[in-house]
Amino acid sequence: MKPHKLLWMFGFLFMISCLGDDDEGGTDLSIPKIRANDNLSVIQPGHFITTANTDTEIPLAFTVEDDSGIQEIKVESHNGFDGHTHGKLLRTKNSKFKLFSFYELIKSEEIQNAKQFTRTSDEGKNIYLDDRNSEINTDDLIIAGPYHFSIQATDVDGNQTRYQDNSTYHTTIYINRSYAPQINVSDVDISGRKISGSIVRNQSHSASSDITFLWIYIEEPNMDNPSQEGNILKEWIWGSSNWPHQFRPNEGQALPDLQQLDLGSLLNDNTELFSNLQGNLLVIWAEDTNGNITVNKLPIN
Repeated sequence: MKPHKLLWMFGFLFMISCLGDDDEGGTDLSIPKIRANDNLSVIQPGHFITTANTDTEIPLAFTVEDDSGIQEIKVESHNGFDGHTHGKLLRTKNSKFKLFSFYELIKSEEIQNAKQFTRTSDEGKNIYLDDRNSEINTDDLIIAGPYHFSIQATDVDGNQTRYQDNSTYHTTIYINRSYAPQINVSDVDISGRKISGSIVRNQSHSASSDITFLWIYIEEPNMDNPSQEGNILKEWIWGSSNWPHQFRPNEGQALPDLQQLDLGSLLNDNTELFSNLQGNLLVIWAEDTNGNITVNKLPIN
C-alpha cells in the first residue's frame, strides 16, 4: 500500500477515536426537561387556558430538570392576535388600552438546586393581569384576546429547549374582559342544523366599543400534537379586522349589526357548517373597535 494512503487511513482512524473519546468523556448534548410539578397533572398555565372576565392573575407552576445544571429559564407571553407575525393594532378609540406582556428571566444564581428548579403557584410569582405586573399601570386596560405563552430553558453546556420538538413549553392563553365582545352559545343541534346564541357589546361597560369583526371556523383537533392548534376546515368572515392575520382574510361580508349578533340568523341551515362539526371544534372569534378579541372554542361531540 502506498505511504500516502496509509497516512490517510491513520488520520481517519484518529478522528474516529477522538469522537469516541468525546462520547466516553460524557459530552452533554441533552436538553433540559420542562414538566408539570409532582403534585400537578399539567404545567400551569395549561394548554389553551381561558380566563374569566374578572381574573387578575394566572397560575404559574412548572419544573425544569437537567443533569448537567440549569443555566437560565425564560418565561414570557406576547400577543398572538395575528397568528405568529406579532403585528400592530390598526386602530383604537381608547388610548388606555394596551397589549398584555409578561417576561421573567430566571438565572442560575437564583436557582438553589442547579439540577432542578420548581416554581409553584403559591409563591406570589404568578402571571399578573393588573398593576402587580410592572408592565401595567393602575388605569391601563389590557386588550383582551389570545396571547402566546412559553417556557424555555438552557443548561450550563448551552443546550436549549426548542419550539420545533415541543421541548420548549408553549401554548395560547385567552384573556377575557367584560369590555370585550361577549359570546354566548346555548345550544348546537347538528341534526336540526340549528344553533342558539349571541355575540353582544357589553354597553354597561364604559370601555366597550362596537363589534367590528367576526370570524367563525371549524377546527380539526391536532391529534398528533393536541397541545397545538389544529387545521381550519371551513370558515366564515364578517366585517373588518383590527389585526392583519397570516392565516385568514381580514375582511368579509358586512356585519348585520354592530351591537348584537344572533348566531342562529347567521348560521342556521348552513350545510357546510353542520356537516363538518361532529368531532371538531366550533371556534367563534369576535373583535371590537378597540382591538379586543373574544375567542370561544366549543368541542362538538
